[in-house]
Amino acid sequence: MIRRLYQITLIALQVALLAQIGPPLAQALRHGAAFGAFPHGALAVVQIASSVAAIGGGALVLAFPMFALLRHRQRGPIRFGGLPRWSVALALAGAIVYAVGTSLSGAVPLLAPDDRMTVVLSARPVLNAGIALMAAGVLCAEILRRSIGVPSIIVVPRDAAPKRIEVTHPPELSTRMA
Repeated sequence: MIRRLYQITLIALQVALLAQIGPPLAQALRHGAAFGAFPHGALAVVQIASSVAAIGGGALVLAFPMFALLRHRQRGPIRFGGLPRWSVALALAGAIVYAVGTSLSGAVPLLAPDDRMTVVLSARPVLNAGIALMAAGVLCAEILRRSIGVPSIIVVPRDAAPKRIEVTHPPELSTRMA
């Protein structure tokens, strides 16, 4: 149950990062690039390369929850077993806080006009706190994950004939003929 909730938290964090963090990050990268400041030469190459690195790094950061979810889906319950419980609890608490902030934002049109601004101004910090707690919990969980070995399973071929083992000692446990 907790494992499924954690995976849902990874999805919620991915959506929150793309919806809440992606647009301001893209705007900051666009404004900070200042293309055309160096029309040609080595400084233009440095400027373009730095912008590409910033965009690539930002994309990886924004996609981190999906990478973690893919690893959990690939490895199954064994991967979840190594996560520190406190960090999973932090991520789940962040998801709850984010859900509260989302429900506050969604309730704004239903409220009286006098109360709308108060709820809008209250919902934004709650949404930000939820994203921060989810991200901190997931990041700590995935980085501090303990290695838990894969259980060894003995595979017996289906066509293998069963072997009979004869017990002779002690006499009270000896194999009886059927």
